[in-house]
Amino acid sequence: MENSLDLLKKYWQTNGFRPLQKEIMEHYQTGQDTIALLPTGGGKSLCYQLPALMQEGITLVISPLISLMQDQVNQLKAKGIKAMYFESSSSRNSLDHQFDNARYGSYKLIYFSPERLLSDGFLNQIKNLPIHGIAVDEAHCVSEWGHDFRPAFKAIKQLKLLFHQVPIIALTASATSKVLEDIIIELGMKTPKVFKTSFERKNINYQVVYAEDKIQVIKKALKHKKESCIIYCRSRRETENTAKQLVNWGLSCDYFHGGMEAPLKKQKLDDWKQERILVMVATNAFGMGIDKENVRKVFHIMIPESMESYYQETGRAGRDGKPAAAVLLVNPNDKLRLYDQFLKHLPDSKDLKKFFKKLCDYLQIPYGEGAEMQFKLNLKDFCNTYHFKPKKVFNCFKVFDREGVFEFQQLYQSQTFVKFHCTQQQAIQRIEQNDSAASVVQFLMRNIEEVFSSEKKINLGQFSDLLGMEIDRIKAVLVSLEKENIIKLNLINTDVKLQWKIPREDQFTLNVFLQRVEDQNQLKQDKIQKMLDYAFDLRQCKRNVILSYFGEHRKKICNNCSAESCQRITKTPKNIDDQIIELLNEAPASARDISEEMEVGNEYIVLALQQMLENKVIGLNESNLFYLK
Repeated sequence: MENSLDLLKKYWQTNGFRPLQKEIMEHYQTGQDTIALLPTGGGKSLCYQLPALMQEGITLVISPLISLMQDQVNQLKAKGIKAMYFESSSSRNSLDHQFDNARYGSYKLIYFSPERLLSDGFLNQIKNLPIHGIAVDEAHCVSEWGHDFRPAFKAIKQLKLLFHQVPIIALTASATSKVLEDIIIELGMKTPKVFKTSFERKNINYQVVYAEDKIQVIKKALKHKKESCIIYCRSRRETENTAKQLVNWGLSCDYFHGGMEAPLKKQKLDDWKQERILVMVATNAFGMGIDKENVRKVFHIMIPESMESYYQETGRAGRDGKPAAAVLLVNPNDKLRLYDQFLKHLPDSKDLKKFFKKLCDYLQIPYGEGAEMQFKLNLKDFCNTYHFKPKKVFNCFKVFDREGVFEFQQLYQSQTFVKFHCTQQQAIQRIEQNDSAASVVQFLMRNIEEVFSSEKKINLGQFSDLLGMEIDRIKAVLVSLEKENIIKLNLINTDVKLQWKIPREDQFTLNVFLQRVEDQNQLKQDKIQKMLDYAFDLRQCKRNVILSYFGEHRKKICNNCSAESCQRITKTPKNIDDQIIELLNEAPASARDISEEMEVGNEYIVLALQQMLENKVIGLNESNLFYLK
């Protein structure tokens, strides 16, 4: 049998292990429970993937995200390693078929979501597989104190009961000491050895930059630099708008978010990795597969919802060990924006009860039914039907997914159906007008059978290729033809897919987790407060704040940190509020104007304005100028 170094060279094309990888694998291979707490980019997946190749039997991998499983299985297959994952199935036979593949397919690694373990049928089948190892990815999800708590992770204990002698390896990039305790208890681990490196990324310079015009700050920072960067935004629209501005300024830039089709995501990621594009503006969907070593800067245009998220996202900078920067851009209005983004739309018990009843009505699921059924729906239509706010409904979907009621996926699929509403003679007469609409009519008549007698699904991509016309233009032409009564058009958008897991039982379904949801909402508020403290506390070293959050303590200070402790600034300007009020008495002004007029550091001005906004001493008008109330 090949040794670990030979396999590393053969399948991963590298000659050496990253810190702690070898020690973690050696301990795990002795059959002992193991916890690997490694930073983002530390190579956690190798710690169970490589041992799986060195032993007989199968390694089970429990992962919280379908997209993460798909990504890892595809990567393993590309390396020539036999791997599979259990897909969502709407029938018993489909699951049986997948287990047949698992038994006879010579797989080394099999992935599935923790919700699978809630099914007795799944457990009865999996106990017959030759299991040699169990890996729990994103293990912090088992803890109610973790930032991505998933109750189904607690069912992993069932595996320990089925496979007494099989070791568990739990892996995470971000866990506080309390979360670590939960991982050990909730997974039923037997005296595990914890391997962890320091949370300190010594080569990353953590900066908080107080800026009224955040895009201008980014432009200035990148204008004369040819380096790989990520800019994190909070919304899809913001990614597109920001990328457009930077491209207009001549920067090599593109955008990435969860609403794009998979082939486009793959292309954009490849363009960035191959440095055909240097700057990627993205939502937090830009995470998986981001193993690029030479990212020099990670910007955050908006404050993230937790220290764990911020640490993971900034950890994508400087993986080559060379100097890198993590820049959080802050302005006075951010506290209100953060509240609106993450807290305003959190559903409470009342919201969840109403949502569940209306969802079951909308999907026509009778009491006691629904288990193993699959549904597709349009989020906008559902919200419009019951006058729901989309952001709150989206969070409701996530709660029910997390609690194992159904599996929630965003699809972003659209289907187009067409039927002629006129006679063949009228269609021929329309073709004689010889415009773009005439080309579409002619194409439909020639290529779509029975389109005069019944509604037919059409492929807009194929239309576009054959007609040499953009898809958006084809859609516009079809709409105009419908207005002319030439065709009947039916555009169906399904952006949500639900795989129901348990029967609808209303109060019995909900009562299990309603109090837990309230607790989780409070936890989110606490985590957001920690991030606000990080962003707006001028005194403490930013690196020390991060390390302290994860239970580490460091007394040294940074060379370029914006905190007073690192710049050795000891005095805060006196009477700053009074000076601002005096200035605004004359006329409304921007933060930059106030800073220049008072000759005070911009960070102090921004913090003072933030406090004055909260106290309703001042307001912010449509021109982004501050005024006295």
